[in-house]
Amino acid sequence: MEYFDVYNKYGEKTGAIIERKDAHKSGVRHRTVYLWLLNQNNEILIQKRSASKEANPNLWHVSVAGHICSQETVEDTLIRETREELGLDISHLMDEVTYLYTFAECSVLNGGEYIDNEIYDVFVLKSDFDITQVVMQEEEVQAIRYIKFDELKEMIISKDASFWIDKVGSKMLIVALEDFFALG
Repeated sequence: MEYFDVYNKYGEKTGAIIERKDAHKSGVRHRTVYLWLLNQNNEILIQKRSASKEANPNLWHVSVAGHICSQETVEDTLIRETREELGLDISHLMDEVTYLYTFAECSVLNGGEYIDNEIYDVFVLKSDFDITQVVMQEEEVQAIRYIKFDELKEMIISKDASFWIDKVGSKMLIVALEDFFALG
């Protein structure tokens, strides 16, 4: 079982802890990480979410995403989720992980049965991963591929139905990645 810390509307821990399914049933705010993986050609790794996911199945999305469990650090979550979803060990690369931004968003899915009320901490890691070495976790990921930034940007701007677009976070992503690329 996974347990999450509960956060108030200001992004502060309340001291309460809740089980994962209860958090999504009641809409309690909790924390999540996104990690965008880039190769040396500035191509972005995206994953197609498993058909069995409760939230946004069969949609292309961020390289790695996952909930921050209670008593877990952001760094621990980034390492754990990358290993679980893609079979990649980034523990030796944590000094190269760059924080981009934080946003909060609430989505009501599946006829109100699943409420995704989350604070997202968004990061990027530029490193050459051999895509043929990726071992996808079937429950989470059904496919991966590299795309160019312009393609990702177009998917977001055009509201491509094959891509999970966060209302607030995706717009912030375009600006953050443009800045990241500009800094080299």
